[in-house]
Amino acid sequence: MKKLIVLSALLLTFTIFAQQDVVAIVNGINITMDEWNREANVQKLLTELQNSNPTFYDVLTSSQEGLIVIERYRLKVLDQLMRKILFVQFAEKLNVSPDDKSVRTDVDTEIKKMLSDLKMTESQLNEYLVQFGMGTLEDYKQRLYFNRRYSLSVSNVYALYLKDTKVTDDEIKAYYDKNKDKYTTPAQYDLLAFKTKDRTVADSIRKDVVAGLSADEISKKYNISALVNGYINHNDTTKIPQSLWIYITSTIKGTTLPVQTTQGEFYVIRVRDVKVSSTRPLTEVSEEIRKELLTQKQEQITKKVLSDFDEFIKSSKIQILYKSSLK
Repeated sequence: MKKLIVLSALLLTFTIFAQQDVVAIVNGINITMDEWNREANVQKLLTELQNSNPTFYDVLTSSQEGLIVIERYRLKVLDQLMRKILFVQFAEKLNVSPDDKSVRTDVDTEIKKMLSDLKMTESQLNEYLVQFGMGTLEDYKQRLYFNRRYSLSVSNVYALYLKDTKVTDDEIKAYYDKNKDKYTTPAQYDLLAFKTKDRTVADSIRKDVVAGLSADEISKKYNISALVNGYINHNDTTKIPQSLWIYITSTIKGTTLPVQTTQGEFYVIRVRDVKVSSTRPLTEVSEEIRKELLTQKQEQITKKVLSDFDEFIKSSKIQILYKSSLK
């Protein structure tokens, strides 16, 4: 009984206001209750909810709180609908409004595809849509038309703002010169290094390194893991102390350094190979830079579009005639 009262109240609210028809006016364009209901499509949502989560559906449709949630949702949809209409008008102001004939052709094409895919007549499709809470076929066409017109308006506006956006060769070179480190690979050293607190052990390990024992063989012999066994970047101090790098960079590959001491620890280091620092040439990275700079400019354009749209909204005349019971 309580559910019936709440739903009746909800339907009564819609019906009473439907007699007044217009719920909002955006720059002289009326938004009717029918258009609002089509966009909100509460019937479809409730049908889906009843099938997927009957418990939540029961709570939503049998309580005053549930009625408030539905009303808040509808108000949010109305706000979004007004913003969409405003953006379509924004596109019109910029003279990039989509061609109405093309929009209607797109809608007709979509409907024909649906009829073909579902193997239905228009009458059958109408019944199908109503059955699944999607309104009538005409309602569905109107939603398709509006959403297609809105999406094309968005595309056209951004295309207008972006039409003169390009990245010059001078910009690419300036970015490359400023960020050359980004395209530079530091010198790398292939090291075999061990660390121990025992000088005698360090001397013995060095002899084994010079003799050509592998890192695994030395690790097993002395029960000690290699500090480094592979390439590391020049001046990487996470493994090798800064004070030892001067000796590493001053020797030639294939050399095993004398045992080095720092902060009470002994280091055995063999420089197996050296890869010199290299910078990728501008010709190799120019397209990569072009894409990055273009992305940056597109992000700036997006902010510009949104800023200009906000200014358009501020200068617009918006009247909301619908009086919600929510404060």
